[in-house]
Amino acid sequence: MQRWRELIVVQWALLLALVVALPWGGRGFLLTYDMVWVPRWELSRDDLWGLGTALPRAVPSDAVVAVLSTVLDPAFLQRLVLIGAMVLGGVGAARLVAHLGLAPRLVAATYALWNPFVAERLVLGQWPVLVALGCLPWIAVALRNPRDVRWIGLTLALAGTALSAATGVIGLVAAVVLGLRAGVVRIALLAALLNAPWVVAGVVHAGALASDPSAVRLFDAQPEGPFGRLGAVLALGGVWNTEVVPTSRTTVIAAVLVAVLWAVMLVGAVAMWRTQRALLAALGVLGAIGLAIACWGWLAPDLLEDAIRWRPEVALLRDGTRYLALLVPLQVVALSHGVAALTAALSASGSRARDVWWRLVPAGIVLALPIAALPDLAHGVGNRVTPVEYPADWREARSAVAASTVPGDLLVLPFSAYRAPEWNEGRTVLAPAGRYFDRTTVVDDRLPISEQGGESGGGVSRVIAGEDPRAARIAALLEVPTSGPAQLAAEGIGLVVLEPSGAAGTATAPDVLPPVLAGARELPLAPDGLRVFEIDGAVEREVSDVDRYAVTAAWGVAALTVGLALLMLVRRAGRRLLTR
Repeated sequence: MQRWRELIVVQWALLLALVVALPWGGRGFLLTYDMVWVPRWELSRDDLWGLGTALPRAVPSDAVVAVLSTVLDPAFLQRLVLIGAMVLGGVGAARLVAHLGLAPRLVAATYALWNPFVAERLVLGQWPVLVALGCLPWIAVALRNPRDVRWIGLTLALAGTALSAATGVIGLVAAVVLGLRAGVVRIALLAALLNAPWVVAGVVHAGALASDPSAVRLFDAQPEGPFGRLGAVLALGGVWNTEVVPTSRTTVIAAVLVAVLWAVMLVGAVAMWRTQRALLAALGVLGAIGLAIACWGWLAPDLLEDAIRWRPEVALLRDGTRYLALLVPLQVVALSHGVAALTAALSASGSRARDVWWRLVPAGIVLALPIAALPDLAHGVGNRVTPVEYPADWREARSAVAASTVPGDLLVLPFSAYRAPEWNEGRTVLAPAGRYFDRTTVVDDRLPISEQGGESGGGVSRVIAGEDPRAARIAALLEVPTSGPAQLAAEGIGLVVLEPSGAAGTATAPDVLPPVLAGARELPLAPDGLRVFEIDGAVEREVSDVDRYAVTAAWGVAALTVGLALLMLVRRAGRRLLTR
């Protein structure tokens, strides 16, 4: 019976994830804001491993994808990761409340993967955050019994949260809070080993670490429709980029349905206080931490600014609503217990003949509430996340860059962080050329913020300073009309890819050759597409042996830790099969 219930839960979670992924059956990649996947990842690029000049924001996520793409098609892998993350979170949430029966487990699975946090982070392209969210319930499952910690499961779950700096912090906080009685030192050490790639890469770039404290107010929690700021974050929303907020979040109906969900959660919290006080306390502390970080930039921006001036690393907390992932387990478990408590109360008040009916009604209603409150999560968040193919001129340009014998790194122009190309259906995306080619690529790491609270090239009211010193120097060169290829060569630039007019989605995209490329040698490519220029005399950037050895060691430690966990998992599974 238990296995039958688990199978039902898995099937239900998979069904919901596939409803979200309905438009993903087409060819191409899902390119939206920070989510940039490419047909081929070049493993020889230094910036892939955290040895570029920019801060390692995509370490280790890009490298993990690059390695896995050697055995799986990248487009298929992207869909597998996104759908798998949602299913993983749903099944893990159901496992946390396995003792409550099938109906509460289905409710847990539903709310864990069908909520505003998932919708907004999916449109924003923060796929490592979605993977981390899917791993959080499994961290709780692994640490639920402090006398019998499931170290293999904990290792793999923490590895899933270690795909970026912010998610690594989320995983560490969750493991420490939920594992206070299981040995914090061992848990912290395990998390340190798994997060070593981005930690060591960050230390290597410590000299360039200088985040803009004045940007705190641009990342604070935002109200959504009838919700105020506090209501938005309590409903797992409030993302600073208002362009990614689902339309349904602005309706009164959604507010009413969410209020009903909160009422059921409150009932569940009361029930847990009577029966599972320790779990409620642990999840409550975890949720309170996530809520506090989400509200920090709104309630105490000056304090956060001062903290960033004191330690630039604190800028990891600037996008505070990202840490609402820590609140999800509490709400999921409380909602499931609320359904169980309501079912028990209604069953006790009805006749025996009506027991089955009374058991189905509360669960059925609550099961439908998250979906009814957020219907536009379906079909790629209302067709906002759909696949596109890279144009033919991109493939031609990649071949030209790969065949070039000119030394040096690659520069992408126009020099702006985000694009809104027509071939991506006009959707904003981080400049894809930054990952598309087989050389370390320099792109603008400044973040333009529009008046509407979104990342945009138009209507920009503020530009947040970047952290890459070489990008800053190149940006300054581009502002000087007399700058030429020699100045780019001095910065280690040997190739320049120029995107056509309109690719940046702004009126400032160049129609003519920028002055800095005057005299540069253009490679013969098809007209009206990407243009590639070679620059002679580039001084190649050298990576110190100490930095390379340190980063390599960090990657080795993390890979060995994950490898041992996988080996032990396979060994245990083999023993179970032989026993049966």
